[in-house]
Amino acid sequence: MTGTAHAALTADQVWQSWKDAGALVGLTISAATENNSAGVLTLNGVSIAPEGVAGITISDMTLTEQSDGSVAIAPGADIGVAMSGDAEGSVKLTHDGLTITAREADGGVTYDYAAAKLDVIYDTTYPGASFDGSEAPKVAASGNVGLTNLSGNYSDTPGTNRTFGLDIKADTLAYSTTSDDPGMQLKQTSTSETAGIDMSVDFALPSTIALASIQSAADFTTALNEGMSFTLTSKQGESKGTVKQESAFMPMDLVMDAGAGEGTVLFNKDTFSIKSQAAGLNIESGAGMMPVPVKVTAGPMEFDMTSPVIATEAAGDYSFVLKLADFSLNEEAWGLFDPQAALPRDAAQIAIDISGKTKIDLPTLVTAEESGVQPPIPQPESLNITELGLKVAGAALAGTGAFTFDNSMGIPMPLGEANVTVTGANALIDGLIKTGLLSEDDAMGARMMMGMFMVPAGDDTLTSKIEAKEGMQILVNGQPLPM
Repeated sequence: MTGTAHAALTADQVWQSWKDAGALVGLTISAATENNSAGVLTLNGVSIAPEGVAGITISDMTLTEQSDGSVAIAPGADIGVAMSGDAEGSVKLTHDGLTITAREADGGVTYDYAAAKLDVIYDTTYPGASFDGSEAPKVAASGNVGLTNLSGNYSDTPGTNRTFGLDIKADTLAYSTTSDDPGMQLKQTSTSETAGIDMSVDFALPSTIALASIQSAADFTTALNEGMSFTLTSKQGESKGTVKQESAFMPMDLVMDAGAGEGTVLFNKDTFSIKSQAAGLNIESGAGMMPVPVKVTAGPMEFDMTSPVIATEAAGDYSFVLKLADFSLNEEAWGLFDPQAALPRDAAQIAIDISGKTKIDLPTLVTAEESGVQPPIPQPESLNITELGLKVAGAALAGTGAFTFDNSMGIPMPLGEANVTVTGANALIDGLIKTGLLSEDDAMGARMMMGMFMVPAGDDTLTSKIEAKEGMQILVNGQPLPM
């Protein structure tokens, strides 16, 4: 979304492109007055809003044509969001050194922007909740959301699919908020600061379709088939924050910090995918809702969910990954339910990694839900269990497997096998009995279930082999179900 100006833009062209782009996404962009003189377009009373709804207002703005073919844009100091409904108060955008330059690029328009500081400041009230039908006191909410050393660009490129792009970089993203709800006897303050913001968003919309015209799952499918897509990539550095809540029922005093992270989102007619990774997390809670301070620590975290979107003749890839390393509690928190240290304090580990191929049509599933008809049955072709792991309090579960599916009978018929190993289960049960969290009768039932589906394989080690064969026959350690 970068480039060099190839043709001279005019201020009127830039202004018209805003109005055209707004119409595509259901927004009306207008000005109370317009005056163009010697290449300087002066706008007063600029409004950006859905039809008939209050939106963003800008007191004034100038668009000045430059000798290099670009247009310099200078927004006025008074930028706000009009309040509507029962909400009252103000929402304003303030800036320090905001510069915006429009230039021609790739047949469209790109806007480069920068600011030393950009803040959204709000101070509002809205009706509170009432449980007895009486008029509740109003809730007051105020805060500041700000970016420092902000830079980036926004692009609008025409074509068969009109593509909108947004790049944002900032040294910090920070906010501070307060709220006071007299009816709920609740006051809350929160702060947050995240370093190294780097985000890129691209949205493609068929030039023949207005976003506001997409009203149903069928419209959505049409737009996807014609090229609508959304992508997002983001990175951030370390972050820290606080939450303090005064309440007779849920007092809270939290301090949080997290390591760097990154993520991606992809959505088009072929794939829906969300992926994220984070370095770690620490949360400390002072005594309040809990009788002792609680500290939660987590190591690296990973999440991945991928699915086909619109069914085709060929099956698409799906996957689900969830990994959480080194999840632990402080000794004071452990002591609430295990004061005698009957359970090992080992950090917990979670790992799920499965993938395969399937035929699934997400818009059709939504349409079926809306119309009340029987939804189509997804047709998985394969399932690979790369990793299935859980470690907690000295016990561990590990599993792998692979299956294929026959869909000729109308429902998926699995073929394949999975292998599961459990270690430390009996020691965990003994520890739970000592803590009082598990009764002797419940422990006996758990051990009987393990005996039915697993076989001993060493010191407090159990294994199980699960096989799916032709004719929907399921075998556990060679024995058919039901056992």
